[in-house]
Amino acid sequence: MKNRIYILLTFIIIIYGCGEVTTIDDGTIIYPTSTPTPTSIPTSIPTIEPSSIPIDSSGTVKIIGKITYDRVHVNSSGIGLNYNNITRDSARKVTVKLVKNSCISNDIIRTTSTNDSGDYEFLNLTPMQNVRICVYAKLEKSGIGGYDVEVVDNTNNDAVYTMQSSLFNIGEDSTRRNLNASSGWGGYGYSSARVSAPFAILDSIYQAIKKVKSADSNVIFPKLKVNWSVRNVPSGGGSEGELRDGLILTSHYNGDGNLYILGDENSDTDEFDNHIIIHEWGHYFEDKFSRSDSIGGSHGEGDKLDIRVAFGEGWGNAWSAIATDDPIYFDTQGFMQSDGFYMNIESENSAVKGFFSEDSIQHILYDLYDSHNDGADRLSLGFKPIYNTLVRFQKNTKAFTSIFTFITGLQEENPSKQDKINAILNSEDIKPIVDIYGSSQSNLYSNMGDSSTSTICTSGENGRFNKLENHKYIRFYIDASKNYIISVVQNNGSMSDPDFGVYRTSPFLHLGDSDSTTYKREIGRYILDSGDYLLDISDYNGQNYACFDININ
Repeated sequence: MKNRIYILLTFIIIIYGCGEVTTIDDGTIIYPTSTPTPTSIPTSIPTIEPSSIPIDSSGTVKIIGKITYDRVHVNSSGIGLNYNNITRDSARKVTVKLVKNSCISNDIIRTTSTNDSGDYEFLNLTPMQNVRICVYAKLEKSGIGGYDVEVVDNTNNDAVYTMQSSLFNIGEDSTRRNLNASSGWGGYGYSSARVSAPFAILDSIYQAIKKVKSADSNVIFPKLKVNWSVRNVPSGGGSEGELRDGLILTSHYNGDGNLYILGDENSDTDEFDNHIIIHEWGHYFEDKFSRSDSIGGSHGEGDKLDIRVAFGEGWGNAWSAIATDDPIYFDTQGFMQSDGFYMNIESENSAVKGFFSEDSIQHILYDLYDSHNDGADRLSLGFKPIYNTLVRFQKNTKAFTSIFTFITGLQEENPSKQDKINAILNSEDIKPIVDIYGSSQSNLYSNMGDSSTSTICTSGENGRFNKLENHKYIRFYIDASKNYIISVVQNNGSMSDPDFGVYRTSPFLHLGDSDSTTYKREIGRYILDSGDYLLDISDYNGQNYACFDININ
């Protein structure tokens, strides 16, 4: 989660391209996607004849072209967008259709997608027919290595963003027609539709997809819907109705195949913040290919976090640098998108070091990956060993996901690299990791052993909800399948509100939570089969120091 402190084509948003066409002035117009339709619309388009392209050997007519989008780059300082530095980048692998009339009709002549250079072609066309080119903010590929991603407006019935050309006649000669999705920037603000935004988001995601495929060419990506709107603001409580109104809290992955991306001008726009997009996609990757036990919540520089949150957010930051091969992570925001922050994933000193620090986790993961050795980093594993650990060991670990589980799995697959791995860990004040529970580091886990009782203490010293020591974990074994009563009772006062979650460890499964608002005690009843389990115990009231007796009977 960003915090630094199919849908059928019944619904589409037509966002007209800016009309750059190599051999003809396409004369397209702009419909804003979120403001009233202009009262005056050009009633005619230029009628300049296109230059002809030699007909191919089969004697058929074709249309070829390139699809591009405006990418606004960050200032050299890493703070704010630089609207004087806009490049036309290739819209890679996007869906392109040739239709007879309207992009919302089913009268489709041809469907294709662009290549990695943004080029497309329609072959074997019938001459002298009126057609239109429609470019959808969608990535579609079936089979091995396939993906299904679309960018929609969550504030407008999940309409798919679509750029279209004007209606034109094919004629008797083959032609070239290029379309560019413009930024909409007018000098002192956005003066027209931000056509390029959905395509910029999509291209960042495609970059992440390509990196994963470099480690596993047989991977198949589950469907992903990206919700972006100029109405998406950092506000709300996360309800479905609020998300539909654009109150999305922050750019985030919701754990159910949806990314939500901020887009509110002069507040916080993330469409050109590629590290933000790829960070959030990294949470999608964890969900669909690996595993994340993160409980979410706010996180920022210097926080001592719950080990699950620290790893999840550290992974997201490191992944954005790995996917782009660029360690400079930035987030632009503010008036005219001129403010924000940046950090160097590789070289910046951690505000706080340790297994509980997202800064430490991101530095460790990137140092394991990159080919640049500096400081304690003398290791260049590349992405494949990291990928293998995430999709194999991390996915099936019997402990909560953390740097402990990841490094244990990585060392098992790369035993000859253990000394170099330990050197990187040591640079972030983490002792050699000997098991998935971090036994050499702290007392986060307690083992009930043969007893039915245990005592643990939580602490609010580092903050509340998702900070280090807010949660303590109990390991226990059930030898007979039956009904069990689990009780957590405060033994040093009565002002706590204990809660707990129950997890089976193999296969790893969250069985449920007991989280009533009762002071001092929490009781839950569960049917448990024989096997290993975990309890996650916390105090909702966040007392500085609360101790509990745990009984399982």
